[in-house]
This record gives sequence, structure tokens and C-alpha cells, in this order.
Amino acid sequence: ATDSNESAFAVAVSAAKQFVSTGQPNRAKRAYDALKRDFPEIVGSDFDAYVKAEMLYAKRKFAQAAQEYEKFIEDYPESWLRQSALERQYQIGSAFLNGQKRTVLLIFKLHAYEEGTEIMNKIADTAGDAPIAKKAIRTLALANEKRGAYDEAYLAWADAANRWPTGDIGQEALLGMARSLEKDYKGPKYDSKVLESARSYYNEYIERYPQSAAELGLKDKVSRIEQDLAMKELEIAKYYERTENYKAADMYCEKITEEFADTPAAQNAQAKLPTVKKQFVESQIPKKRKFNWKELFL
Repeated sequence: ATDSNESAFAVAVSAAKQFVSTGQPNRAKRAYDALKRDFPEIVGSDFDAYVKAEMLYAKRKFAQAAQEYEKFIEDYPESWLRQSALERQYQIGSAFLNGQKRTVLLIFKLHAYEEGTEIMNKIADTAGDAPIAKKAIRTLALANEKRGAYDEAYLAWADAANRWPTGDIGQEALLGMARSLEKDYKGPKYDSKVLESARSYYNEYIERYPQSAAELGLKDKVSRIEQDLAMKELEIAKYYERTENYKAADMYCEKITEEFADTPAAQNAQAKLPTVKKQFVESQIPKKRKFNWKELFL
């Protein structure tokens, strides 16, 4: 093809895709028909399959369009339109994750977070190490964080870290895992395992990326997390003291003073220790049994 033909082809393709993007199915159909007429060398079953998906996208039938793009990618893995189909899938998945609803039974509008998640994961599986694969998982993780689904955000970041443990995406994924788990912690009345894991990931980030960690103030963040963890342990110690399990209360107070020495909770636990130890010792002394006169007559 001559340079002029290549230029004309690129302009025509761009126009057709723009009509699809802006929701103009009739103009998009005419543009794709013109492409087939003016550039017969592109005509083939792959082109027709791609256009079928494009028409659904232009009509804003996103769920159906996503299925057709997926079918196209599976049926024509070597097609020159494969990258365009992946990009369209990414746009649909991103829209679903950011609140775009799907129509059910022609009437009901329902959120499509699960569909968006499935689309992004399939893009990553299909595209391997290509930039769009990384972009898909990153978008999935950030969208889950944005809507407060921190457990799902963690899983997406963890997936990214497993797929690409090094480089920019690996660094961002490590920080994302820590951040998601930290945000998922609901307070001292709840399980603190997520917060313990967050601290572990932050410490790993500090070790691997010291300059970035310093810019982000992660050592201060870890210090605050340790205060929260100490407070959680102190709540457990208080619970055991209330229930007269003084041995467990003593153990937790000792743990707090040793593991979280520089926290207010440690000072509280240190002040409580003498009383708890005394209560524990007293609880081990056998209590005198009261004489029961009724037993004489049994």
C-alpha cells in the first residue's frame, strides 16, 4: 500500500471507531461498510466478527458486546484487530467497575462489578505481559479501593504482585496490598490479622524501596499501625481480666510491653501488670469450702 492509502485507511478506521465510541451505530455501520468497499484487502470473517461486536458497543449493549469481543479474540488470535478488541473490553470493564449498570430483563438496571472484574481478569490472562494486561489489573484494584471493597482490592493487587513481582507494577502492587489491608481494618473490636499483614507489607516496602518509603512517610504509618495493634491486644487483655482468666490477661499484658514498648497501650499494660499478676496468684489459692450443715442429714 502507498503512503497515501495507509493514511486514508488510518483516517477511515479512526472515524469508524469514533462513531462507535460516541454511540452512533448507524454512522458507525456506514463507516465500516465503506472500509470494506474502499479497502477490500481487509475483508474477512474476522473483520465481520469485530464489526458485530462494535455495533453492540455503539448501541450501548455493553455486556453483549463484551461477550462478542471475547469470542472474537478466541476465534481470531492473530487478527490485526485483536488489540482493538482488547481495548474495547478494557473500556467496558472499566465502565462496569466504576458504576455503569447493565440491563436485566429489559427493565432492571443492576451494578456489574462482578462482570467488570471478570473482564479485567480475562484481559490479563489473554494479554500476558502486555501493557494492557497490567493496566487492566491495576484498574481493577483501584476501582475496588474506590468503592470500599478493600478485600477485593487486596486480591487484585496480590494478583498483580504474583504476575509481575518486579518493576513499577510490582512496586505499586506491594504498596496497594498494604494500603488495602490497612483500610480493611475496622477497629479494636474486630480481628486484627489484616492490620498485622498490612504492617508486614509496609515493612517489606520500606526495605525494598527506602527512598519511596521515606517520601511516603511509611515509617510513621507503621508506627501508627503498631499503636492500633497494641490497643487491640490491650482490649483482649482487659476482656480476659473481666472474665477472670488472669493467666491469659497477664500473658497479653507482657506481650504488649515487649512487642509494642513505645506505645501508650504498653504504658497502660505495664501499669496493669502488678494487679493482674496479683489476681492470678490469688486465683491459684484454693478457696476454703464453707461448711454445709445440710450435708449432715444426707
